[in-house]
Amino acid sequence: MRKIALFLGICLSLFMLTFLYRESTKGLDSPESRLPTGLIIYYSDGAPMVLSRSFWKNLDEIPPHLINALLASEDKHFYEHFGVDIFGIARAIVRNINRGTIAEGGSTITQQLARTLYLSPERSWSRKIRETFIALWLERIRTKDEILEMYLNSVYLGNGLYGFASASKYYFGKDLSQINLQEAAVLVATVRSPGNYNPFKNPEVSKKVATTVINAMVREGYLDQQESRKVIEELKEMTFAKSVNTSVDEEVFWRVVRELKEIGYGLSELRQGYKIYTTLDRKLMMASFGYDDKTAIEAINPITGAIYVYRGIGLTYPEGQRQIGSAIKPLYYYLALLEGWQPDSKLFDLPIKIGDWTPENFDKQYKGTVTLSQALIESRNIPSVNLFMQLGMENVVKFLQDELKLNGYYPSDLTISLGTLETSPEEILKCYAAIFNGGVVVKPYVVERVEDPLGRVVYRATPKVLGVVRSRKVDTLTASTILLDIMKQVVEKGTGVRAKQKVPVAGKTGTSEKTAWFIGGDLKILLSVSVDGTELTGGVHAAPIWSKIISYYDYTGNFPSWKVTKQQIARVIPTGFIIDSERIIQWIEDGSLSEDALLSLLDQMDNKMVLEVLSVLNQRSPEFARNLWDKLKTKRVW
Repeated sequence: MRKIALFLGICLSLFMLTFLYRESTKGLDSPESRLPTGLIIYYSDGAPMVLSRSFWKNLDEIPPHLINALLASEDKHFYEHFGVDIFGIARAIVRNINRGTIAEGGSTITQQLARTLYLSPERSWSRKIRETFIALWLERIRTKDEILEMYLNSVYLGNGLYGFASASKYYFGKDLSQINLQEAAVLVATVRSPGNYNPFKNPEVSKKVATTVINAMVREGYLDQQESRKVIEELKEMTFAKSVNTSVDEEVFWRVVRELKEIGYGLSELRQGYKIYTTLDRKLMMASFGYDDKTAIEAINPITGAIYVYRGIGLTYPEGQRQIGSAIKPLYYYLALLEGWQPDSKLFDLPIKIGDWTPENFDKQYKGTVTLSQALIESRNIPSVNLFMQLGMENVVKFLQDELKLNGYYPSDLTISLGTLETSPEEILKCYAAIFNGGVVVKPYVVERVEDPLGRVVYRATPKVLGVVRSRKVDTLTASTILLDIMKQVVEKGTGVRAKQKVPVAGKTGTSEKTAWFIGGDLKILLSVSVDGTELTGGVHAAPIWSKIISYYDYTGNFPSWKVTKQQIARVIPTGFIIDSERIIQWIEDGSLSEDALLSLLDQMDNKMVLEVLSVLNQRSPEFARNLWDKLKTKRVW
């Protein structure tokens, strides 16, 4: 009876194993089809910017000492097992049970390849079981050398790198055939934890783990004790200097990856041969490469939010918090103009003490009273603090957070009026864009479109509106026009004179304890330059860099010809303006846009945009929309 039960138990186990094997491997593509073919990122003009981070090497092109280091460290029985190391798995199971978690351990090179090609990085028993059966399947359909070659070319090694060849080029600036034993050990060490052990993130930890790789080579007979001591000593002396232009390879690459993740594309999917076309301007990006990591440079289209330049460290919030200094002033001057203040409104410029705080003007001089426009043109602190207090700190903060959507660290005292608020270049650009475009807060974006491996466009960007500034006593377009005129004078004769161009520039300097700023442009481009350091000023240190970079752009001083009158605003929108249908309806309903003005505005749009506006209008007032259609349909070809 016991024999029968044992026999049935064995049969049932075999049946279950066969079932799980078939279920785990059913419908799998060939491993070659899953290998990373690389992710290519392009500039807006179609030139490649970031090439594939996966370069293929045949097994006979890979240094023997790298293969030996890998086998000694990761899978010493690789050429003996059938895809699974039973004893290794047993040890891992004991460790996992003792810890109460699913720790990585016991995986052979074949299992790691199965995980890389077919599975997600989650840690679970079900994934571990499926990984085991896929490894058995790989061993059945491919030779050991083929599996090892695929592994060496596909394993993830941090910083978006796949395979030892691309990692060697990135971390050491060398072809894989040129690396020495200590460099090979560092790369093999990175396999264990690409995020923590890669030599750029934790160089000392990387060298310690690489030492364990060398010791494993000694235990397995690939290296003798005397050789190992010499290699370990040389390993201790190693330094790691980035051998690639990280302004492209690092910041831009990960910005693109993060944005694609928000859209719904993971890096593992993208590396199957996707092409990413960005909004980045190649000439401007090249112009930005000559500056060190203390200089952060970003430019956007203030109408659409398309990013033209993205260079430097800490461009987004919260990674890149910096005090913005006087660059904050246009933001609450905008609120003042919306509330009915005029360019010639008077502000006191006299010594002031607020509790323990005694703000001063940069020149430590006082003029008694100055106009609002003079205070901003000369970036005078005392009049600005007075204006801020009259607007009310609570009102200003609410305006910045709720309408301009400015993310940052907000101090709880009046020093915020002089820019102790901490935020990033991209956040500031987002707010300035609302000033330049007439009150629309747009979301900056860098991915223009995505093509799959077959060349099909699977994603195309459209501008996204994050918010709209609310009109008050003065509407947003009028306030924008007035403020831009003042900000032009900042560059013509104020603190931003070093950014002066042959055509009009509107901008503002900013100086804080550790950062100098200049942000400026027109309706085609808005460029921010921030320079980290002490004893710097925006006008002296940031504005000249801004001027140098903008000279590489087809800069025309393109400003709207909005004509401000008391009765109505005639809006002449530049070509390429992204129409917000809801705002047009708002203008119509509040009486600031007549039917004739609307027809003139629609004349500047293409057919698709006209139909979009009419569709929204039709939902509100079918009769009004039909009347417009009757007038438009005879004036153009549809």
